[in-house]
Amino acid sequence: MKLVSLTTLLFLLFSITTWAQESDLDDESVVFDTPVNGKITGRLEYRQDGAATPLPFASVALFQSSDSSAVAGVISDEKGYFELLNLPLGHYYLLVQSLGFDTFQKSDIFLTAQKPQLSLGTLTLEESATQLEAVNVTGQRELMEYALDRKIVNVDKLPTTLGGTAIDIMQNVPSVTVDVDGNLSLRGSENVIILINGKPSGLTGLDRQAVLEQIPASNIERVEIITNPSSRFDADGAAGIINIVLKQERAAGFNGNAQFTAGTRDKYNASVNLNNRFKKLNLFASYNLLERRRWRYRDNTRDNFLNDELRYLEQRTEGVSRDFNNNVRVGFDWDAAKLFSVSGSVLYRPEYDRDRDQGHFQYFDRTRQLSQRIVRTTDEEERSSGFDYTLSLRKRFEKPQRELSFDGTLATSSGEQLSLFSQSTFGGNNLPSAPALLQRNTRANNNQVMVLQADFVEPLKNKGKLEAGLKYTNRYLDGDFVFENREGGSEVWLFDPTLSNRFIYDEHTSAAYANFGTEHKKWSYQAGLRLEHTDLHTEQRTTNQTARQSYTYLFPSAFLNYDLSKAQKMQVNYTRRINRPWVRALNPFVDISDPLNIRYGNPNLRPELINSFELSHLWYGKSTSLTTTAFYRASTDNVTRYRRLRDDGVTEQTFLNLASSYSYGVEMILNQDITPWWKANGNFSYFIATIQGAADIPDVLTQTNRSWIARLNNNFTFKGLDGQLSVNYRSPFIIPQGEILGFFNVDLGVKKDVLKGRGSVNLRVSDIFDTLRFRIRTFGEGFSSYTESKRETRVAYLGFTYRFGRVVQQQKERRERDGGGDTDGDMY
Repeated sequence: MKLVSLTTLLFLLFSITTWAQESDLDDESVVFDTPVNGKITGRLEYRQDGAATPLPFASVALFQSSDSSAVAGVISDEKGYFELLNLPLGHYYLLVQSLGFDTFQKSDIFLTAQKPQLSLGTLTLEESATQLEAVNVTGQRELMEYALDRKIVNVDKLPTTLGGTAIDIMQNVPSVTVDVDGNLSLRGSENVIILINGKPSGLTGLDRQAVLEQIPASNIERVEIITNPSSRFDADGAAGIINIVLKQERAAGFNGNAQFTAGTRDKYNASVNLNNRFKKLNLFASYNLLERRRWRYRDNTRDNFLNDELRYLEQRTEGVSRDFNNNVRVGFDWDAAKLFSVSGSVLYRPEYDRDRDQGHFQYFDRTRQLSQRIVRTTDEEERSSGFDYTLSLRKRFEKPQRELSFDGTLATSSGEQLSLFSQSTFGGNNLPSAPALLQRNTRANNNQVMVLQADFVEPLKNKGKLEAGLKYTNRYLDGDFVFENREGGSEVWLFDPTLSNRFIYDEHTSAAYANFGTEHKKWSYQAGLRLEHTDLHTEQRTTNQTARQSYTYLFPSAFLNYDLSKAQKMQVNYTRRINRPWVRALNPFVDISDPLNIRYGNPNLRPELINSFELSHLWYGKSTSLTTTAFYRASTDNVTRYRRLRDDGVTEQTFLNLASSYSYGVEMILNQDITPWWKANGNFSYFIATIQGAADIPDVLTQTNRSWIARLNNNFTFKGLDGQLSVNYRSPFIIPQGEILGFFNVDLGVKKDVLKGRGSVNLRVSDIFDTLRFRIRTFGEGFSSYTESKRETRVAYLGFTYRFGRVVQQQKERRERDGGGDTDGDMY
């Protein structure tokens, strides 16, 4: 492998040098013994969960079959296409290489006088086994990979996520921030769609971002961030799409790896990944376990301007949560015929959660004398489970790049949660001022997400391409909340109809899209249009109230690319998107888990529409790459939180549609090889956001703010030891009715290969200086408040990974053949 890589690189260098020398000669001075008019074309791709994905920037080299002498070489373009020109007639073989993929070889290629031009069609490369990336440098991928339309984070290159979840990975993703409560935002917007393997999942349940807490980092292969998706993608998500790609072994033969990690204060993660590939069938399976126990606290102070008796509030809530998650995934990839393939998988995910909190609330009058004290205890227990079923069919044709595909997904989840609340109220003299109150809340959830999708790709002349497809999505969510009360010494639970609620969300969205793209010299463009029709029905079974919405929108998209050179590219794009209110924002159920700060939804919310523009520049240097993007986003009918203070000193939080908002800024991402053993990746994003309220919206919701995000990842490799030091900072930024203060954290991780490359030992410390906390100032009609909350973030993890199977032995033999020996060190 190393010898072939060196040969390919030397040949490419020789080709460039030869071309530069020959360009100075007159045409008449060049004489060929064999006619030089041969041409070989093709396209490179790899399979991602059964779907064909273009492979850009791969090395393609052509060699003489007789003596293996190099003849020609090129690099595939962004869409995986390659073209070898001015070839002598003869007998050849082709080699294709790309980081993270097995070398592809095609033999017996003939260029003759009768057939001097040859199309190889689509060539499919196999990804290198994920467990080998730390052993063989030719199989390694970079931590971050960039294209003009997306960013990719390879999780195996993130030692600082060991033993964590998808939330820990997001802390390393450019332009993404996650606060202490797990709320995710992209370029300052929380309107982000989370997909798993390119599809919605029942894991999201009632909260689309809950998926981040439920997937162990050890089960994730990579994360893709698409800030301005084309019309082929769903129009949901103002800020874009985050696609979480789960691990799936594809290497030939039987292979696998096992991992166990333990963290301070009862945190454990274990996983096993297996695959067996023979001939046309690949079988894979995985199991992941995640158990964590974490403490948390929340401090809140509030000034009630309109109530002299309950003027000042001081609140302290402390608690402990325990999570126990499992997931089991099995599946297959089958090349059923020459041009037909089938893939399928099943994911089962049981979960158990237990949360216990105790809150102390103290009210003071305007003279700072204690007027009321409340002690409230909460004990919640939840058990849930679900299945994700996926099936993919791919039909290719004799005409290269023509493809018809069908994908079906069904994700289900169900669970029950029991919450017990006890509350004691005391007066300023510390004597009981109201009977003790006991409350019980039982919540049953049954959720289902079904997606059916068909796509067709037709290649056209001059590298043109037409894409078209149909999609149907049904989200059905059923949440039944039953509240019961006991007062004083009563042993009888009494049903509370004012707080009980059964809420049903039934959304049906049908979509059709078409994209057309082509290339001309250094220019390429793509234009698309997506039509989506949504029927939404929400029902409050307890009160027999229903709400219906039906709307149809067009979502155009346009992309224009220009290749300044082989190392520089530019793109300008435009997309229109939609943000449908999430279930929690629509559900009118009153959440009284914090009796002084209650929350409820608004079933009459309208969807938010967004117009987004980007201008990007991508530059590749020898040891440096730089991506710069300027962006502008304008929204109407913004869905936002709104709080108000009642006369009794309780704040209510609900959701409203604002008139509009807009934000614009610039983002820069830099990759730099500082030394052979030190690589740095930096991300800086600066943006200005303005929120504007309508005439019937309180003035407190209109404001403007400037904010910025900075992140630096340092990766070190020295004698078989990998290390990573990550630094993250987000400056203060505005929200309607307030400001979220800045936050900062530093993470450290190291990994050492042992057992002759079959194993690795990992050590990670998250939030080394224990600085990660969430602080927010809010204000509204008659009140101002300050809240600081924190959960356990400084944790040390120690883990061990063991790799086994056929590919591990093949790598060992290759190292021995190339003179690497069997030592654990000096593998780089």
